[in-house]
Amino acid sequence: MAQKTNDITKIYEKHYNDPKMLAPKRNQAEYFVAKTKLNPPKNIKVFEPGCGIGILGFYLKNKFKVDVYGMELSKTAIKKAKINGIKIKKGNLNNRWPYKSNSFDYVVSSQVIEHILDTDNFIKESKRILKKDGILCISTPNLAAWFNRAIFIFGYQPFFTEVSNEDKTLGLKFTRLLTKNRDSLGHLRVFTLRALVDLLEYHGFTILDKKGGEVEYLPSYLKFFDKFFSNFPYLASDLYIVAKKER
Repeated sequence: MAQKTNDITKIYEKHYNDPKMLAPKRNQAEYFVAKTKLNPPKNIKVFEPGCGIGILGFYLKNKFKVDVYGMELSKTAIKKAKINGIKIKKGNLNNRWPYKSNSFDYVVSSQVIEHILDTDNFIKESKRILKKDGILCISTPNLAAWFNRAIFIFGYQPFFTEVSNEDKTLGLKFTRLLTKNRDSLGHLRVFTLRALVDLLEYHGFTILDKKGGEVEYLPSYLKFFDKFFSNFPYLASDLYIVAKKER
């Protein structure tokens, strides 16, 4: 298990050092805020598990004047997140998080839970560190996205799932015509809308909002369809959930 964790961490390190990832991450941060309708009051405490280099946290700090905390395993990410003004600690999201219970007003998680092996721990720890009536905002790829439903009929591996840490196109070799990038994203768990809602409710969250979202990387001739299907969360490319801790 340790070796697997190390291999996946190396994948993330490569992304953290890639300047081409900055613009998409900034766009992703703005889109996340728009989709979840985030509008927290000033000076509250926001926690982002798996915050990477702090792109979303930096955006939240500057837009809403909130205090942003984070946790990461990568030394590279921690160093860069501190530069971005994130109050960050080192830690493994599959273990207990190094924060006191009832400490935060919001937990925000953009495209992280699909990288987590122990997703029950991820949700339980989010709940533990949230104050009563605290809000969890979470986004993740949709296993049942419209294009996955189409290609699955023909025996292709669904997008967002990976069978190799070395080549993400295995089972989807036709995508090599669209991009030369074969680097794994380290996805371990991929959700449908129903599965994510069930997981949150199972651990005591109340769902406040469910939305679908688009993705940036589709070819231009598919973007019209992606925008259309984003209106139907169970068919959309990405899922956006807002949930509340009430007990």
